[in-house]
Amino acid sequence: MSLGTKRVVHISFVVRDIKAVMAAWRELLGLEADPRIWNIPGPETAPTFTEGNPELYHDCLISVIELDNLVLEVVQPGPEPSPWKTFLEKHGEGLMHLAFLVPDEEEAVRSIASATGKENFYHIGYYPEQYYSFYDTYETLKTELNIKVNKDNRELISNVLKSLNQK
Repeated sequence: MSLGTKRVVHISFVVRDIKAVMAAWRELLGLEADPRIWNIPGPETAPTFTEGNPELYHDCLISVIELDNLVLEVVQPGPEPSPWKTFLEKHGEGLMHLAFLVPDEEEAVRSIASATGKENFYHIGYYPEQYYSFYDTYETLKTELNIKVNKDNRELISNVLKSLNQK
């Protein structure tokens, strides 16, 4: 049993000052300009749920740097509840998760449960052609896992938006 891959697609750090951290990465990597910083997308692009509840992240900032072998992701949570804010409060700044694009989600979930005892994700987000889920594996792996699955989610996103607009 295994995740089905040994390739990390991105690593994610949670920080308190994203501008300072990205400026330091720019200098270290010799980038010409500071990487772009933007707000984590809302439900019209990527609906997200934590413990089954829909969430909005109007104040969560994100930036990425595409390295030769993986993507570096940096997130600065805002005051609203979010997985990133919870992680920052519990563990401080630093590595939050490793992300893997898995070929067989069911096998990956069984492997996570076997290795860490975590059978269920606590957070999930849907993009049009991929979704991701966070597993709190910090106790055993000293980081969380982000499991990504390629799947067409356009109909699901449309239904979620209809449901949110009816409330």
